[in-house]
Amino acid sequence: MAEGGRGPFGAPGMAGMPPASRIATSFQPLYSVHSSALAGFEALARPVNGAGEPMAPAGYFASLAAADIARVDRDCRRAHLSRFAALDEGRGRLHLDIHPRALVALPALDLRAEIALHGLAPDRACIEVMDDECGDEGLLAEAVSLCRATGIRVALGDFGVARSGIGRVTSLSPDFVKIDLARLDAAVGCSKARRLLPSVVGVLHGAGAEVIVEGVEEASDALHAIEAGADLVQGCFLGTPRPALVVDRMATELICRLKRLCRSGAKPPARCSGDTAAA
Repeated sequence: MAEGGRGPFGAPGMAGMPPASRIATSFQPLYSVHSSALAGFEALARPVNGAGEPMAPAGYFASLAAADIARVDRDCRRAHLSRFAALDEGRGRLHLDIHPRALVALPALDLRAEIALHGLAPDRACIEVMDDECGDEGLLAEAVSLCRATGIRVALGDFGVARSGIGRVTSLSPDFVKIDLARLDAAVGCSKARRLLPSVVGVLHGAGAEVIVEGVEEASDALHAIEAGADLVQGCFLGTPRPALVVDRMATELICRLKRLCRSGAKPPARCSGDTAAA
């Protein structure tokens, strides 16, 4: 839903925060490692208050009550679809974050109709199930299965964080699983994360999912992701979130160069320093 704001809805946050008057949208590109080409865009929510001022996404979404989850999720999705439809030139998928509770409450055929209303074929849409609690994992698995049956693709967000573990991968059988490099670094330490990443990617490939590595902020991040076997990469090194659908030719050239560097056996530069790097 929102970059930097993927925490659980209804969590203790900024009590008394006024409701957003509208949801603006930014798009961040995802690139295929295999083709070195654009794969799609993730829609990121940007709440705006009544005065037209941007609100901090993390604080806004954390302040929501549980009863507001489905409504806000719907408002975000409709804003994203409308904006994407106005800009779309037929390139790549649109990735839409969705709270698991909202997905359970939303019939798959309604979601498909909503996507079709904005001129998108089902296979050009991918719903990214957030790492929040849903109340009934069985119902979530059923909802995901029905979405995939209608042609909509499914991703599991933030693998290894909160509830997005191997249990959900096994239960949901998503098309894609996302690993947030920054969160992996924070959880186990930078150098340990780099050593673990190939094994994690291998496990997810074994489960039948393509792997998206997000949080790619530097060349070393991209190189580690490519070396680990990631299928797709996403992050500010390759493209910052913008209100337009921006594809930078330099990003595809960078991926090509990094792939050649991987094949040459060159070692990536160290990104971390201090105790973390020595861990």
